[in-house]
Amino acid sequence: MIVLTADEDLAVQAKLNFSLGAQAYDTYLQGFRCTELSGGVVIAYARSEYMAAVISAEYSTQIADAVESVVGQPATMVLVLPCPR
Repeated sequence: MIVLTADEDLAVQAKLNFSLGAQAYDTYLQGFRCTELSGGVVIAYARSEYMAAVISAEYSTQIADAVESVVGQPATMVLVLPCPR
């Protein structure tokens, strides 16, 4: 299991902002955080259950690509959960 550092998370966010564009990033990925990569599965958190579902459905491929390029390990699936309170 690889726990992403704060710098790695910021690098993933920067790559997503660049690839998706500022409008899509600001609309859907505000408050989004990638926390770990385990067995090819990226664990990430979104600001709500609704946003987690939207991000999973629309942006999983881009998230996996961004995490893979930052961490240097294969990312084959993305699990986006609502942020724990």
